[in-house]
Amino acid sequence: MTTITEVQGTNIAPITLIDLQLGGNVYYISSNWKPVTVGGNDYTELGSFLTVGQMSDDLKYDSSDLTLTLSGIPSEQNYLSRILTEPVKGGNVTIQRAFVDPSTLALTGNEYTRFKGVITNFKIDEQVNILSKQMDYAVTVTLASQLTVLSNKISGQRTNPEDRKRLFPSDRSFNRIPILYNTSFDFGKEYSTSGGYGGGGGGGGRGGGGRGRNEQQR
Repeated sequence: MTTITEVQGTNIAPITLIDLQLGGNVYYISSNWKPVTVGGNDYTELGSFLTVGQMSDDLKYDSSDLTLTLSGIPSEQNYLSRILTEPVKGGNVTIQRAFVDPSTLALTGNEYTRFKGVITNFKIDEQVNILSKQMDYAVTVTLASQLTVLSNKISGQRTNPEDRKRLFPSDRSFNRIPILYNTSFDFGKEYSTSGGYGGGGGGGGRGGGGRGRNEQQR
């Protein structure tokens, strides 16, 4: 359960704080209209350029994805190049909610975490800005919650020698797995006795081959 601390003042406005990891760097952005500092981190203001998909607070776990969009970004800003040049998928994202005084845009009260997840996909849209005669870009990343990532995690080991030796270096029980994997077995095929015990030449009848079959029956 999330506890929202008491907010001072009678006139407040909510803002969103986002920690966005792209590659080895973490970028701090907010929906505020001026920079704010939280936890020693300076959050860059994006105002209306930042939109976040609807988040629901339910008692039951919800595995639906969340979208984060940086819209109307001018081409001279480097958010687009960061998305294209740095490894995006797998980056950690933390979304917090805070409150500011609308007149001063200063923080009031404490912030609290609303979402923690991982980037699973992204897309880039572009359109012409007629006023500035430049291209504006919208970068949208899809986020999966940490609970979703953990529920899809594969546990245990694979049945191959490499995984077995990684866990038990001296165990050789899986060494023949690749050989058995490429071997064909004719399951259900009758066992062949040709050329076996008591076998004789010729076409059978009363010859030695016949006596051999009688001895087998005994």
